[in-house]
This record gives sequence, C-alpha cells and structure tokens, in this order.
Amino acid sequence: MMERRLSWCDEGDEAMEKIGLLSDNAISGASGDAFGFLAHARVLCDALEGTDDLPLTVGIFGPWGMGKSSFMNICRDLLRQREIPAIWFNPWKYDQKDEIWHALIQTVLTEMAIDLERRRSEAGESKRERLTQTLATVRQLSQAAAWLLTRRAAGPLTGGFLAADDIDRFQDTITASDAAAYRHVNHFEEDFREVVHRYTDGGRLVLFVDDLDRCTQDAAITVLDSLKLFLGEASCVFVLAMDQQVITEAAGRKAGGDEPDLVRGQQYLEKLIHFPYHLPGVPFEALYRQLQTKIRPPELAGSGELWELIQSAFGANPRRVRRFINGLNLTAATLELQQPPSVRRLLHAGVLLALRMLYPSFFLVLQEDPAIWYRFDEAEARKTQLGGRDETVAQENPGVRRLLADVSAHRAGFDFPPPPNEQEIRLLTEILTVTGGLPSAPEEQS
Repeated sequence: MMERRLSWCDEGDEAMEKIGLLSDNAISGASGDAFGFLAHARVLCDALEGTDDLPLTVGIFGPWGMGKSSFMNICRDLLRQREIPAIWFNPWKYDQKDEIWHALIQTVLTEMAIDLERRRSEAGESKRERLTQTLATVRQLSQAAAWLLTRRAAGPLTGGFLAADDIDRFQDTITASDAAAYRHVNHFEEDFREVVHRYTDGGRLVLFVDDLDRCTQDAAITVLDSLKLFLGEASCVFVLAMDQQVITEAAGRKAGGDEPDLVRGQQYLEKLIHFPYHLPGVPFEALYRQLQTKIRPPELAGSGELWELIQSAFGANPRRVRRFINGLNLTAATLELQQPPSVRRLLHAGVLLALRMLYPSFFLVLQEDPAIWYRFDEAEARKTQLGGRDETVAQENPGVRRLLADVSAHRAGFDFPPPPNEQEIRLLTEILTVTGGLPSAPEEQS
C-alpha cells in the first residue's frame, strides 16, 4: 500500500533534499513588504500620529491568513521610524483570565522599563534624574500588578479594585510593601496615565495586540476588557488585529450564554473600537510574483491552469496558498520516486489537494467513489442537475461543484485535463493523505 509506494526507490533522496517548505512567518517590517501594504500602512500611521483625542482603539479587521500580523509589523516599523514608541502583545500564549490580563500589563511595563533604562544610560544628568523617577514608577506599577495576581483578586480597577471584605481580610497581615502595592492598585489608571505622559514626553504610546482570534473566546474578551479597565485613561493608541466575526461571536456568547447574542456582540465591538480598519486585499498578481518560483517542477510553475486553480480555490489568501504549494511540491517529489510526473498528473494532484484542504468530507467520498468527479464534470458540461446521492453530497459540500466547474476540461480559455480515472485517483488520494497536510477547519474556508 502507501508504505510500498513511498519506498519506490532510494534515488528520490536527492530530489527530496531540494524541496524548501514555505513558512507562514509574518513580514517583519516595511522593507519586507511584498503585498502592497506599505502605502496603506503609511496612511494609517499618519492618522494615528495626528489624532489628539486619546485613548484611541483601532481594529484591524481581516479574515484568517490575509496578513494582519504583517500589516501591523509594517505599521510598528513606520511608527518607530518616527520615534513613536510601539509595543507588541500576543495574548494567545496565555489561557487563564488572571494570567492574560497580568501578562498584558507586564508586557507593556517591561518594554517601557527596558527602553527607559536604555535612555537613562545615554542621557545627561538632569534628564537622567527624570527618567529614574519614571522608571521607579513603572517598577512600582509592575509590582502592584504582580501583588494583585498573587492574591487572585482581579476585577475592575475603577471604583475600588478590592471589595470591603477583601480589605478586612488583608488588614491584619498587610506589610509595608503590600501597602504601597495596594495604593498603586487603586490608582493604577491614574499612575499609568502619568507614566505614559512622562515616558512619551507628552506624546502617545501605541500598543499592538495580535492574534486575538486565535485565543479562546473568554481570553479574547478578557484582553479587550483589560484595555479599558487597566489602561483606558492614558494617551495610548490600541491597535487590535482580529477576525471581526470571531470576536463578535465571542462577545455575543458572553452576553447571551450558550447561544451567542450577535446583536449585542456587535454593539460591544462598536463601542470598543473607535475606528474599524479593514485590511486591504492582497493582489493575486503579487502572490504570483512572490511564489511562482517556489513551485516544482518549473514547467508547472508557469501553468496558467495551475494559477487559475489556486485563485479559484484560495483567492489571494497568502497563508492558504503557501500551504497548498507546500503540499503540491511534496506530492510532486513523492511521485518522482517512481518517475517524473506529467503536468497533467500534477494538475490532477493540485485539484485533489485543494479538495482535501477545503472540502475534506468530499475528499473522503471521492476516495470511496472516484467516479463522482467525472459525474460532477459531466453535469456541468451538460448543464444538468445532479441526482441521487451526488446531489446530497453537493448540498453537504457547498462550493465543490463551483470549484470543479472552474477546473473542468470543458471550460473555455483554459486547457485543464479531463478527470483522472479511478486508478489515478486512488493513487493520488493515498499520496495526498501523507503530503497534503491538515484539512482547513470549517471556519477557515473561503
């Protein structure tokens, strides 16, 4: 079976060594922009720099895989070039509510302390004293947050953070250092506002929060609440990357219980986000220019049919396209263990890979009933309805019929091959179960 096919010959080792997998790392800064984000990022940064009414919360909205992290990295780079301090926080590394709000605060304070230490070491005597005072306040706020976490007394800082019963409980045992920390707890917003004013010389601090939609729903809402409860009076700009639908559902579930109240979830988001910024789309031509040379073999890389398949299946989603190319390259290398595959066979492999990634349940049906691809293709060519089980399968997998129509041999203007025979499908689907990666989750589909 598969084990036998994957050990067809040892000569394949050399070919396999030439494969380079594409990573999903975000663009690190403005110089790495390959998707045309830079001009849009400059416009947004101009607006962030020119806004006087602070704090301000900006939502960077975009679906999974479309480059939100890359766009924010470019913005951070541009702001730092303008000497506007910018801090990055990734909440998805933390799970518990207490842990996540504490990590948020400590990340901000730690980054400020590191920068203040550097500036103090380079400053003259008079300025060094002011920086020393600011640094001391930053450290006291950090201790206050740590003090609060150890007592697991998280709650709104506005209007008195600890209840009267909590105060009575600690009154007999509180130490001098605890007393100082307790003072900073109850004045955290005020002290933080002042320390930001001094740290930025009356300017603004920009906090980028990435990957909110990777968090659990409770964790995502905890981050959003913490921005207002802990840091909501300072001269800050909060830039939040998120999938709007995911966070709306999370807020709606908090309001509505088991069944999310999407109306209230949207109201929550509208109240929190002062300015929604929808991520500009990546031109498909930019993806083509960046990734064409990454496809093996070279004769496939220039195939108009392959790129039409990619655009039809994945649009201009950089993450999905990279994953597709990785799977296709590994499949091509595996087929080479027996003999170099034709472009026709690789196009078949590409269609099957797209089906596996986007429609895994249809892929399973295809493994059991390889002729279903031919029946879908004939129905499209004749413009007839599917019947029986095929119609049920199509209804359960919306989008499959459109994708197969887009790669049909009957489509004018392209030279797609007709559907493969049963033996070819069984061979390719078995290989793709090894090389094709994980199917996309339903919420990640186009």
